[in-house]
Amino acid sequence: MNDRNQLVGVISLRDLIIAENDAYIEEVMNERVISVNVADDQEDVAMVVRDYDLLALPVVDYQNHLLGIITIDDIVDVIDEEASEDYSKLAGVSDIDSTDDSVFSTARKRLPWLAALTIMGMGTATILGSFETTLEQVALLAAFIPIIGGMAGNSGTQSLAVVVRGISTGEIEGQNKFKLALREAGSGLLTGLCCALLLFIIIYVVYKEPVLAAIVAFSLTIAMTVATLAGALVPILMHRIKIDPAVASGPFISTINDIIRMLIYFGLATTFMSYLL
Repeated sequence: MNDRNQLVGVISLRDLIIAENDAYIEEVMNERVISVNVADDQEDVAMVVRDYDLLALPVVDYQNHLLGIITIDDIVDVIDEEASEDYSKLAGVSDIDSTDDSVFSTARKRLPWLAALTIMGMGTATILGSFETTLEQVALLAAFIPIIGGMAGNSGTQSLAVVVRGISTGEIEGQNKFKLALREAGSGLLTGLCCALLLFIIIYVVYKEPVLAAIVAFSLTIAMTVATLAGALVPILMHRIKIDPAVASGPFISTINDIIRMLIYFGLATTFMSYLL
């Protein structure tokens, strides 16, 4: 530091040992100092340590006064804390549960998300009820609802996990977000086509219903494509408006996908009802 307690340089133990006995610190120090501000977010500080492979990091105020240091063991604690927080949000929990929590404390942490998802789930029930006539005429349609919903939910959660991790580690900061979303949608389309082809063959062989097999296969393809696109876009949009993208949890994405795939599946079934009958 200089006379005003401002950070001006850094010196390694190696440079200190090999320096001349009568040398001044300013002659051997490195003026290129990596530091962080006292108001920086702890997750951003962890990224700095990771990017520069540092063992310690000086902390300064807005006038560049040295206030303290952050060591690598502090950063490990931060990374563990942030990972636990993101995991809890992806699971739809407001705060990570502790095994020491009481029944009421555990329920209080989980209730807000579950209540919100219950309300959103009513949208799925309403859509299903509006296609009651279709289900009554072709009851076999109900047998494939779990398959389409499960596959769409899985692909959407996979896309969500990739994007949230990329945002939290800073890997996609410099990438084109639109191109990333298109890549995820393309991946959903390709995997959807492969799964749809397999499902088409199974339904055709078992039930001898080519039209039903085509409806289920096409619905699965569209549902998986939309699910992966939503899994990428939702966290990107949340990150853009300064909301933690981990809030776009798996249950949240799954509920949205349920509504979309219900509309696609029963919309197609209603359209081609005459061929099914």
